[in-house]
Amino acid sequence: MPAARCILPIPADNGADEPSGVDSTQYIVSNNNRWSRITLNFEGLDSDGWFDLSFQLDWNPQEENRAVYDFAAIGFDFLMEDGSSVDFAYVPGLTRNQIDPHSWYIGGPDCNGSHNGPAQPGKVSCTFFVPSPTRKLAISVRSWRNSHPFTIRDPKLFQTACPASLQDSGLNEADRAHQTSAPESFNARRAWRTLTAEPVWYKYAVRPEHQLLVRGQIINENPGGEGALARIVYRNAKGEELPPPYPDIAVAPSIGAFIDIPIHRQARRFTLDLVPPPGAASIEIGFQTWHAEPRMELVVPLEVSLGDELLLENISGDDLPDARAFVHQALAKLGLELPFGGSQVNSAIFKQCVDPEALRSPFTFHHKLKSVQWGARTTFNADELVLSNFPSWRLPEAPKWMEDPFHSLAWRLEFQSLSWLVDVANGTEAGGLTRATDLAVSWSRANPWGHAQDPISAHPLSLSARTEALLTLLSLSAGSQQSAAFEKSFILFSEIVRHAFALAQLVSQNVFAHSVVHIHAACALLSAARALPKFPLASYWSSVALPQIQEGFDRLIDREGGFVEQSLHFRLETVSLGLILARMLGDMPETREFHDELIARLRKGLQSIVSATDPSGSLPPFGDAPQGYHHASWLRRLLSVYGTTLLSDPALAAALSYPTGKKVFSLPNAGLITARHYERNAHWSYFCASLNGHHSEHGHSDCTSFVYSAGGASWIVDPKGSDFYEAGSARQYLVSARAHNLAIPDEREPTAGTAWIEAHETLEGANLFQIGTNVHGHDYDHRRIIVCLDNLHAVALFDHFTTQARPVSFEGLLHFDPKVTAAIASSRLGIGYRKDGRLQIIPHVLKGQFSGMSIDNGRSDRPTALQGFVAQPTGGLQPASVLRYRFSGHGTVCGGVVLATSERSAGTLANLLKATAVKNLFQRLSTAVS
Repeated sequence: MPAARCILPIPADNGADEPSGVDSTQYIVSNNNRWSRITLNFEGLDSDGWFDLSFQLDWNPQEENRAVYDFAAIGFDFLMEDGSSVDFAYVPGLTRNQIDPHSWYIGGPDCNGSHNGPAQPGKVSCTFFVPSPTRKLAISVRSWRNSHPFTIRDPKLFQTACPASLQDSGLNEADRAHQTSAPESFNARRAWRTLTAEPVWYKYAVRPEHQLLVRGQIINENPGGEGALARIVYRNAKGEELPPPYPDIAVAPSIGAFIDIPIHRQARRFTLDLVPPPGAASIEIGFQTWHAEPRMELVVPLEVSLGDELLLENISGDDLPDARAFVHQALAKLGLELPFGGSQVNSAIFKQCVDPEALRSPFTFHHKLKSVQWGARTTFNADELVLSNFPSWRLPEAPKWMEDPFHSLAWRLEFQSLSWLVDVANGTEAGGLTRATDLAVSWSRANPWGHAQDPISAHPLSLSARTEALLTLLSLSAGSQQSAAFEKSFILFSEIVRHAFALAQLVSQNVFAHSVVHIHAACALLSAARALPKFPLASYWSSVALPQIQEGFDRLIDREGGFVEQSLHFRLETVSLGLILARMLGDMPETREFHDELIARLRKGLQSIVSATDPSGSLPPFGDAPQGYHHASWLRRLLSVYGTTLLSDPALAAALSYPTGKKVFSLPNAGLITARHYERNAHWSYFCASLNGHHSEHGHSDCTSFVYSAGGASWIVDPKGSDFYEAGSARQYLVSARAHNLAIPDEREPTAGTAWIEAHETLEGANLFQIGTNVHGHDYDHRRIIVCLDNLHAVALFDHFTTQARPVSFEGLLHFDPKVTAAIASSRLGIGYRKDGRLQIIPHVLKGQFSGMSIDNGRSDRPTALQGFVAQPTGGLQPASVLRYRFSGHGTVCGGVVLATSERSAGTLANLLKATAVKNLFQRLSTAVS
């Protein structure tokens, strides 16, 4: 196997803890607090590659928190050559953190094989991507939930080896001719802007004499220390330039007003502290270099905020004001001239801040998204509330706003979003609008900011959807002339304003920068700004939302339609939001270029989504998918309403035609291999495998996992429904490798990484794929080989592991649909039964020894070793059979299983495996990795 490059640490400042005096490669981390840590420096890194941090961990025998997944934390700081930190919004394999820039959690001893026995030393391996231009790493191992000190030994950093081309792997010309993809190269800095002597302009609305803060970072890869500058142009409400000079800003004849940004280090953080002059309505900031030659980049997204006096928490203060009081205080800080006092104050505010024409038809995203996702679905009827995939629930006359009838975070999230109030208002029953408004007002009064009845109501998805629901209710009720109705409308208006303040801070701080959650929040902020254009900060909200939306799509989907998002379900949600957004942007000249580029990206991304949809109309749940959605219907509604112009694209039209017969898709840019045999009856077959690694804390460890259906029935499934917010043992199980259909060597679960297609061969009546991966770290070379008959009545899967000259074994997992009964007929035959159908599972060894099979169903003796479950439609777990097969060897082991729906198809595939072309491929593989 290829040798991995090993980098040893350089000891650094260890904070409160000291290295052990016994061995310089041994470090003790105490349990004092989260600042108890050891820190190691690694230098001389080759960036834009995958790295594996490895060390031995000795737990204290008295450790109490044995089963927690966040026993300790590893913090990562990415550094330039001069030691300055680089602000990456996203690093594959790691999670953004507040204490450390990025982090990864170590599970307790029960999560690492000890299982309530003595806490034996364990090996910790963490794989992550190192983006350019990183040259050094500062890594901290930090106390988190450990009750006693622990020791780490022999820490090393390995650059994992994955071939850059098939020339390195020893495959022949025929294999190279069918190569589909080289290893994926993540661009964690995709949205960064190259700086030249021509400025990169940003425009923001401002309030005269109210502070605007713009924070960012410039990366300077030049040998010198020459800086950059930000050109400043203020304009009035008519768009006319206000001539400089401006307070505290320099002026040069050739460029006008500017702020010098000196670059003393290779990574230079900066803050522009701007106070707009009287009469200013907007500011244009142009970032550029002083000369044409320097190589500099502006790290985006930028962080934009108002001064401290206009931050949400400072307006609210410690008095927990209701929504109306919040608006009064906000307008007072904005210096709005209103008769503050007396009974007519609210009426005066409403008249000055609300434009009835703009409010009449607010453009909202969430309701449109739900319409294409679910169709004409009513969530409320005769006091019965039906949310998502859950049963109906009778709504109390006076909710307490902490209800949780199904013990489900997903249900609570939608309940707290208040989106269902729109159906209450538009229902056929008399007084629906009044009741919906009363419920919204009740929610507002029960949830002062920072003291919510249910904490999940503060989640950005709930916050975004609720903002738009309140906007819709305000639009429906604002025309009433009754004084009581007006006071309710004013509360709705006030609550929308408070939500907009929260969304503006959330969006500008880039908390969810690489998630569709970020797009939801920015779109909701844009909706509020456009529906309330006369509110003093509406233009500012819009100017914050639009660049965040644009750069958000830049991060989520590249120009070739490739997604950062692992889940196909959320890829479709991203595309849907993009097409809905394009409808809004169509009439805005200033966003025409972005509109056209967005449509091009969405068209390419949509093609892979359509190709991956199975004949029943569902997307494979790799990376997770909520329950209850029918993706084909969702696609039809989306395209018929928002995507008719896309249908002229021949490739997309061909995918949408869904022809009968066999179809094989090699989709490396989408991280998928898909095959189907479709007939317009109930006997279709489908196979799909994932090439996506586990790149974030919310993703699944499902690289090379697959799903398989034959005869119109689902046999091998991938779990879904882990829910974005769920915690605990069920969540940890569903996202772990042991919940997916893959191979695990030596009981060491895979970590972050990727997979790539090394070969795709068309055989007689079948297709063969060879997939390389790096998800098992530096000390395993792994391939998965898939052979599918054209009619998909039989599929073979083999895993090939090579390591150093030592014993090596692996366990393969097959998760059956809950409707399948699995049994072991003999030592060499497993069988799945589903009604009148049978699926044979036949082990096949190529190198090494077959070590047997077993079946788990509902195993729950230890929280950290759950096995034999899939997610229930309404949350929680339901038992299902999992077949485990094992192979072992020395240095190299290769084996797998044949899945066949009949004796005939099993024999056909067995003969194919004996064919010269297949035997030669395995021989070449063994030679290449030896």
